[in-house]
Amino acid sequence: MAAAPYHPDEFAFGLAELTALVLSTPDVETSLRDVADITAKMLPNHPMVAITLRRNDAAVTVASTGPHATVIDELQRGQGLGPCLEALNTAEPVAVTDMAAEKRWGRYPARMLEQGIISVHSQPLLAGGAAVGTLDLYSTHRGAFEQPALQAISLTAQHTAVLLRSAISTARQTELTAQLQAALASRSIIDQALGITMAQRHCDRDGAFEVLRAASQRGNVKLVTVAAAVIRGVTGADPTPPHFNRPSRSRSARRDI
Repeated sequence: MAAAPYHPDEFAFGLAELTALVLSTPDVETSLRDVADITAKMLPNHPMVAITLRRNDAAVTVASTGPHATVIDELQRGQGLGPCLEALNTAEPVAVTDMAAEKRWGRYPARMLEQGIISVHSQPLLAGGAAVGTLDLYSTHRGAFEQPALQAISLTAQHTAVLLRSAISTARQTELTAQLQAALASRSIIDQALGITMAQRHCDRDGAFEVLRAASQRGNVKLVTVAAAVIRGVTGADPTPPHFNRPSRSRSARRDI
C-alpha cells in the first residue's frame, strides 16, 4: 500500500509545536516522548516513532509512540544490525523503502515483515558533529518516507538535537560543578588539618604539609584522608563539609546551550 499524501499544514503545525517544546521545557525525558508523538502526528499515515540514544556504548530506546514502537525499535539490538544502529554508527540517514526487497542486516528484514513494517527511516541526532542518537520511523506503507516528508524528518531531528545538546551541556556542567565542589571540600579539610598540625608541631604551613604528605605516602592513602584523620583525632568527629549554595536558574537559562 502506498503512503498517503503529504499535508503541509500538518507539518507546519507540528513544527510549531516542536519549536515551542524546545523553547519551553527543561524536562528532556518528557520532551523526547512529546517529540515522538508530534512527529507521528505531522507525517502521512502517522507512522510509529521511536528515539534511540547512545548510552555507555549501547543503543537504548528512550522514547516512543507506544509499546509496539519500542518493541520494533529494539528488534535489531539482539543481532547488532539494523538501520538504527547503522545511522548511529555512521551519523548518516538510513532508509528502507520496501522491507520485502531489503537484503541488508541478516534476519532483520524478515523480522520486521513479521511485525507488518514495510518502510523504515533512521535519522541521526547530531551533537558536536557526532551522532548521539537516532530518530526512528516505522510504517506499514511502502515508500512512506520520501520527499517532502524527509524535510519534516530532518527538521524534527534538528529540533530534537537541540534538546539533546542542552541535556548534554547541563549534565557536563553538573559534573564539573560536582568535581569543583569535591576539590574545594578536600581543600577545606586539608587546610583545617594543616592548622591543627601547625599548632601541635609548632611549625609553619610548609612543615605541616610535609608531615601530612609523609603520612599519606607511608599509608598509601590520599592526603585528604590523612587530613580527615587528624581532624577526627582532635574533635572526635568527622570533618564538616563546606556548604555550597546552588544558584537558582531561570527556565530560559536552562535552555541555553
